[in-house]
Amino acid sequence: MIKNEELLTGIKDAFPIVLGYLPLGFAFGVLANQVGMTVFQAGLMSLMCFTGAGQYIAIGVMQAGGAIFTIIMANLLVNLRYLLFATSMVPHLKNVPPSLATLLSYGLTDETYAVAMTRYQNHEATASYMAGLNITSHIGWISSSLAGAILGTFISNTDKIGLNFALPAMYICLLVFVVGKRSDALVAGISATLCLLFGFIFPSTMANMSNIIIATMIAATLGVVIDERY
Repeated sequence: MIKNEELLTGIKDAFPIVLGYLPLGFAFGVLANQVGMTVFQAGLMSLMCFTGAGQYIAIGVMQAGGAIFTIIMANLLVNLRYLLFATSMVPHLKNVPPSLATLLSYGLTDETYAVAMTRYQNHEATASYMAGLNITSHIGWISSSLAGAILGTFISNTDKIGLNFALPAMYICLLVFVVGKRSDALVAGISATLCLLFGFIFPSTMANMSNIIIATMIAATLGVVIDERY
């Protein structure tokens, strides 16, 4: 049963995410156009995949003339983090039917996860809220991707308009948004340090994707211990 108030709250909470997706999706559409993808293909990719990092990786591999298998494996590896995200959300979804939660979790991203988990600290999770948040965010990503693909023929260099910094800027904002106590900041610092250390030791692109997962798991484990002391 749809709860209108929860649905509208989810839509409203998705607006900042959509605003962040506009430059990211637009940049993806432009880059997709530059590697030879049609507007339909770029839009379909955003509809079916809905993973900014994965889609950017796909574009990079295509530019380098890589194989489809490489794109698939790279996406599987870099998106393993969503196993951690989804697992941490399970305790909050006890009142949401499993089949419906599974369907709506297709819209789980770094951004929707951060917003949802912040709300779930003080509010009960509902299917209506998840639908409003995730579907609205997805529509924003698809729309911005299509706009970028359509207008991509008029833009030759995305760096000149700052689109290359859109993704790191969003992650910085998300970090600030979710850090609420000293232990959160400490865990974030440990995770970042481990990523940099592993990246220095194992500099290859594929290794860096694994490094992110490993660093996240180590930092999350340490976070449990640290949280008991702060």
